[in-house]
Amino acid sequence: MFLCLQMRNTNKCIPCNNPIILIPIHFNFIQVFMRRITLLFFISIWVFLFTSPVWAANTSEKSADEHYLMGNAYYSFGLSDNATREYRIAVEMNPDLSDAWNNLGLSLTAQKKYAEAQQALEQATRLNPRDADGWYNLGYTFGMQGNTSQELAAYEKAISLRPNMTVAWRNIGVVRYEKNDYAGAAKAFENATSFDPESGIGWYYLGTAYEKTGNLSGAAAVLKQAIKLDQNLTMAKDRLEAVERNLSNITSSTQSTTKGAKTPLQGVTIVLSLLIASGIIILKR
Repeated sequence: MFLCLQMRNTNKCIPCNNPIILIPIHFNFIQVFMRRITLLFFISIWVFLFTSPVWAANTSEKSADEHYLMGNAYYSFGLSDNATREYRIAVEMNPDLSDAWNNLGLSLTAQKKYAEAQQALEQATRLNPRDADGWYNLGYTFGMQGNTSQELAAYEKAISLRPNMTVAWRNIGVVRYEKNDYAGAAKAFENATSFDPESGIGWYYLGTAYEKTGNLSGAAAVLKQAIKLDQNLTMAKDRLEAVERNLSNITSSTQSTTKGAKTPLQGVTIVLSLLIASGIIILKR
């Protein structure tokens, strides 16, 4: 599963091994990502061509914001170690720079240093408690350490600040699914699809939750919607086939149980029939 961590001035995705999510989540952020990465590319070119000699000569002359921007440039090229160094310098120079703390957490997460990332992101949310992205990122980091209760709490804080944060709703659904709370997972996935109805994978997740709750007809309907939106979503096709087989078996079982069944006569009716028959025989005699 690829969960999108929200980074200032970039939009990066960090892989997460999750047993119930089999393919990357498809977000409609590719165009936004390309625009941002292009902007970062030009920023980095400007940094290296025009200011790197001065910065190399005397690092202390750079401002916290400049170290922060340099960290973003490194991060955009996948140089997490370099980015981490720049972000650390930025927050040392300006401990109140919440965006630098946030991005420090992301660069540490990219290096799988989750405990350190958690500390950085906690600081980011303390400095800017109204930042939904910061709470989401903190939740992701909790999840990577197996702290699911804190993970859920952070995601819920994120959606309280931004109710249409689809990725947070999806992750809430994933966590609830893993806890066998299939009804809760379905509700979260319903919210996710309501905010992003064009995502085939979102409908697929909802279908798997419906299937677990026994709502097979609902599962079939949303899986069909997933396939309609993404013809390459083979998982949804396989799941739909299984759901339709189960629906067919249930229908066949119901029909075989009721077809040709005879309703037995009640005891009183049988006795009454015998009495009437006896009376007719006596009268004939």
